[in-house]
Amino acid sequence: MSVNASDAHSDAPSDALSSSPGISPATPRPQESRWFLLIALLLFLIWSNTFIGIGYLLGAEHDGARFDWKALTVARFLPVFPICVAYCLAPSRIQATRTVLARRWRRVVVAGLLAVPGYNAALYFGQQHGVPAPIASVTTTLAPIFILILSIWFLGERLTIRRGLGFLLCIGGMALISLARPMGSQSTYPIVVAVTALAPACWSVFSVITKPMMREVDSVHWTYLAIAAGSLPLVLVSPWIGGPELVHLDAVGWSWLLYLAILATVIGFALWTWLLRHLPASTVGLTVFLNPPLTTVSKVVLAAALPATFAFRVTPLEGLGGALVLFGLAVGVLQRPGGTLRAGRSRG
Repeated sequence: MSVNASDAHSDAPSDALSSSPGISPATPRPQESRWFLLIALLLFLIWSNTFIGIGYLLGAEHDGARFDWKALTVARFLPVFPICVAYCLAPSRIQATRTVLARRWRRVVVAGLLAVPGYNAALYFGQQHGVPAPIASVTTTLAPIFILILSIWFLGERLTIRRGLGFLLCIGGMALISLARPMGSQSTYPIVVAVTALAPACWSVFSVITKPMMREVDSVHWTYLAIAAGSLPLVLVSPWIGGPELVHLDAVGWSWLLYLAILATVIGFALWTWLLRHLPASTVGLTVFLNPPLTTVSKVVLAAALPATFAFRVTPLEGLGGALVLFGLAVGVLQRPGGTLRAGRSRG
């Protein structure tokens, strides 16, 4: 189930994927661009709060844990799977589904495994083992840096001084984060942080192999095909992992789980690929900067409003490391051509 790196169609140093022949979206008019970016803001407002919901369900708050990281990975996609399958097998889409699976089944499987168990298991493992929600959201901003690495290694992109410096700053920021908490006897926080960073790595590859498909299949259709493929193994193990926990889940737990499943996944993933179809990857990639501040603000507000339930726990060293990661990201993927900032290489 290998993916040919050339399928990513990355050949311009200023924009990882949107410059490729055949997949570049039409330049939107200014009015359309404002609407697209407003939708991107809404999407990241939804996604920024997922880290808080994940932490709540994993027991990072004052209430007890509803799941462990494995069970939550499974449980989140149990409501998602039938929705995606029903969408793809609807009479108006079943022929397109057959065509895509016949021609691109390997890509569908790889994309699904990366976006579903790959991304989520890594993220949940980190949050269960002590990575706070605001810091977990910082790690997801590493996706454009991973795109840089993939392009340099597999697509012959040039490693510039700016890109190298940005990468080193991001590594330095993650190192500060990993040293922010005392190391336990059986597990270490640096290892936990490193595992958490695998989440944006999975997301980056998912986005790279998804972008070329936007010229062959509707973005929502492709997204739901990939999610269904990635969710199928989780459904198969659900009688032993995830399913039993759902039986005992309380109303608040169900609210957070459905937020993750329906709002953040069914709607959120579809919006993401829709934005990839209509905007350059460089423009969409800028929205990764929204996650950490939105997550932090939401967590501060919840901790102030509901102190018996939510707690804000970020050490000064974690905050400094997070700021360094964001600065490194800005150095590595932003350029200033003609006095305007845009992402040099981003999710897509």
